Amino acid sequence: MSKKSDDLNSIIPLSGPIPHGMTNDYMFRAVLQKNIIALKYLIASLLAIPVEMIQSVEILNTIILGEALDDKTCILDLHICLNNNKILNLEMQINNNNDWPERSLYYLSRAFSNLKKGQSYADVMPSIHIGILNFALFPDASSFYSEYLMQNTKTHQIYSDKFAIRVLDLTQIDTTEAKEECPELYYWAKLFVAKTWEEVHMLSEKSEGLQEAVLTLRELSEDEKIQLQCEARERYDHDRASAIRCGRLEGIREGKLEGLREGMLKGTRETQLATAKKMLQKGMSLEDILDITGLSKADLESMQ
Repeated sequence: MSKKSDDLNSIIPLSGPIPHGMTNDYMFRAVLQKNIIALKYLIASLLAIPVEMIQSVEILNTIILGEALDDKTCILDLHICLNNNKILNLEMQINNNNDWPERSLYYLSRAFSNLKKGQSYADVMPSIHIGILNFALFPDASSFYSEYLMQNTKTHQIYSDKFAIRVLDLTQIDTTEAKEECPELYYWAKLFVAKTWEEVHMLSEKSEGLQEAVLTLRELSEDEKIQLQCEARERYDHDRASAIRCGRLEGIREGKLEGLREGMLKGTRETQLATAKKMLQKGMSLEDILDITGLSKADLESMQ
């Protein structure tokens, strides 16, 4: 048994729920940003290549873990330069907002614009956007792992393999395709949806990469600042859905879109205040609360 296995056996309880698993996009981002070894193994599984082929992984949009999110970091995708010759964009998405094709194209296009001054168009690095979704993107044509490329609609000639979108559909995790055609990726998908420490402990025995991810998940589950941000993300998602629904209704009634915008702003602020209230109850310092929530001192004073 490896030392990592010994470490896992000693620190992970045999049973019990995980406070926030990796379908929480903040936890997903935190685990993979903090543990580059785990990230390498996940990328190797997503690209179906040996992990030894991955020489370098650079996260181009790192965040300060535990601090409050702002407009620039509220989308928790991982923008990655792989081996200095390929751009990857990884994103966990649980809720279906009915805009994934457009959203993924937007982020892929942004990633594809990677030429440096003086380079020719032929030097543009291949870009792949990989969405990990907990909903069926195309219910009539569901697949565990799919790739989409630009091609001629008559001859099916690929226009370019430098511009691709891939989708990992977590709702298809128990299919034969997942278990037999993509075994490594299947175990990663099982880790993403795992709800208990029993499940992740079993999965940690499948590979070094999964061991690394589970160790980091366990570590971050003990970090109060990380847990508060995970809770804030969950409230944000709920508030956002409610705000959009209420805003749309108001916009329809009044014949304008201001209701949607106001609803979104209200939902975000309510999430910040709820997080701050919980931190005050836990006795955390005002400095930490300001860092994590992004609120002002006046906001906190009004709550006391």
